[in-house]
Amino acid sequence: MFEDVEEIIPDDEADKKLVFRYNREERLKKAPQLVRDYYDGKLKPVRGFRIFLTKQNRYIFFALIFFVGAAWVYTGLNNTRAGTTLSGINFELTAFSYEEEVYVQLKMKRSSRSRERAPVPVDAEFFAIDPNRQVGDKRQGQLVYEEGEQYIRTKFTDYDIIRVDVILNAGGSEKELSAEVKR
Repeated sequence: MFEDVEEIIPDDEADKKLVFRYNREERLKKAPQLVRDYYDGKLKPVRGFRIFLTKQNRYIFFALIFFVGAAWVYTGLNNTRAGTTLSGINFELTAFSYEEEVYVQLKMKRSSRSRERAPVPVDAEFFAIDPNRQVGDKRQGQLVYEEGEQYIRTKFTDYDIIRVDVILNAGGSEKELSAEVKR
């Protein structure tokens, strides 16, 4: 089939003597002790929760616990909470700037776990917070929430607003929301 093809022979004598033979016993004789123990079945893999406490993984496990704890503390100390649930209604506050105005939206939607279907009066008082952490402007918004998605929207005409806070009163319960202004 390949009669017309010349066989290539290397010039170096060391390359001519290269022969590969698949012999498992010979390879295992020259292998490290760890590999031989594995093939003999002497090594048992560590499973379950103990894998985190092995010598090699201990530092990774503690670093993971540290970062999860740091994230939890950060979210607990962060004063911007843009979502909450009151009287079975989920509230979400968003704010963004466009040109010289800041647009604010309070989105309301009935919680899937809520059993109440009665209309709920919602009062919202919006506060525009400037870089000095002072209230720059204030707006009022009212709505009677019934079903579906409903919104209370307002806008502020000051470009220096960095955060919008809202005091929310729904069905006799009161909470405060806060959202950073997205640029």
